[in-house]
Amino acid sequence: MTSENKSPLKFSNVVKEAIYIGTYPTRKIEDVLEYIKAHTKIAGTNPKWDSRAISVFLTLLIISISVYIYAKQQSIPKEAALMIFIFVFACLLWITEAIPLFATSLLIIGLQVLLLANPGNWSNLGFENPENQQDFKHYFQPLAEPVIYLFLGGFILAQACVKRGVDQTLATWMLRYFGATPVQLIIGIMGFTALFSMWMSNTATTAMMLTLLGPILSQMSDEKKFQKALILAVPFAANIGGMGTPIGSPPNAIALGFLQNKGLNIGFTDWMIIAIPICIVLLAITAFLLIAIFPPKNNKLSISIQPADLDPKKVFVMSIFTITVLLWMTEKIHGLPTSVVALLPVVVFSVTGLIKKNDINSLEWNVLILIAGGIALGRGMSDTGLDRMVLEFLPDDRNILLISLMVATLALSTVISNTAAANLLIPIGISAAFAFGQTDVVFAKELAFSIALSASLAMALPVSTPPNALAYASGMLKSQDFIKLGAIIGIIGLFTVYLLSFFLFPILS
Repeated sequence: MTSENKSPLKFSNVVKEAIYIGTYPTRKIEDVLEYIKAHTKIAGTNPKWDSRAISVFLTLLIISISVYIYAKQQSIPKEAALMIFIFVFACLLWITEAIPLFATSLLIIGLQVLLLANPGNWSNLGFENPENQQDFKHYFQPLAEPVIYLFLGGFILAQACVKRGVDQTLATWMLRYFGATPVQLIIGIMGFTALFSMWMSNTATTAMMLTLLGPILSQMSDEKKFQKALILAVPFAANIGGMGTPIGSPPNAIALGFLQNKGLNIGFTDWMIIAIPICIVLLAITAFLLIAIFPPKNNKLSISIQPADLDPKKVFVMSIFTITVLLWMTEKIHGLPTSVVALLPVVVFSVTGLIKKNDINSLEWNVLILIAGGIALGRGMSDTGLDRMVLEFLPDDRNILLISLMVATLALSTVISNTAAANLLIPIGISAAFAFGQTDVVFAKELAFSIALSASLAMALPVSTPPNALAYASGMLKSQDFIKLGAIIGIIGLFTVYLLSFFLFPILS
């Protein structure tokens, strides 16, 4: 979205609207949000902190303060009202992207330290009952949660593979055997893209596979329609493959982090036992739809792919990768937590010099901070009792609750970051699950898992995920290409996730 053709943002008008909403909360807040988004660029395309960005930020702050004032008027406990302010402010910032997503996460932690822990012992802050108040260190802990180190280990593994060319070597070797027919080529590209995205960033996997796809497309100049199918196959397979492991995408890590805060856990292998069948079903359906919507002219192909060389450093990286994955999958045998195993590649690659300082600096630290912010948000809601208050507005039926949260996650993730959507909805889902009974851990796991995967199913727009945006940037696709395929996959995906998690979680537990 650009703002060159929009009229200037009138800060005073938006402030009036914000105050009006704070006074009359039945008024829909979407009106103001749409006005703001229509007159400003999101942070991803306009990182400059100018007067317009400041106006938007202050407007969202005033809206949040207005909601806080209304909450206090309803005799809501002080700590819960403060957490409502933090939650609403975070929601508005994540939805509008008025500031970078990771900055919102840092703001959440900072506000919780200041307002809830109240280290300055100010009378208007903190808890009404000081005995329930947590020390400020409590709100720093999300930055060091085990799931953060699990994801860090995944990042280091991916970084080492990319730096040494292990990913390209494996991809070129594999694709050599899948170029005889259009169906084989689609299956090969989607299968290997999904496989890599289970262990690497979906965005990095998409960038790599689109690069490898270039020479293949150049040998298929007469297959214009089928070229679209091949390009679309990469981001859709990356999004689907990211569901397959706990480190496959940030929403997965967020689900694990929230569960761990409740004393629960989904094992690495358990996650894969449920998620891999879902991935296989969705990959097969996507491949079928791609062939049906963008049919090839010829049933035979003649594709030449030059395999990459294998050197000792690549073998070493592949060995550490294999050992790490095997240790993750056999946690129940050796007893080492997955987050502890994740330190293996971090330490080994750093000590041996395979990973340098610049490599560490280039890691996606913003993603780790974003995950920590979501965990902090859920922790604050639990500490203040806000999560239990939210339950009053949720349906009592388990199936309706699960389906409602899955649909809401899919819809929200289509237009905003799926990580932000997971941060907002997973804590609500887990709290709702515990409302059915403190011993109902199976439903809590099922809810967290289903919401996380629903976030990854949002593929209906070019802006829905970074992999989609990369494919769209090729210039060979239109928005309609994403919509007609992404909408179908999203709906089928919700049904598949619901059905398999419903039957498999009770068995595994």
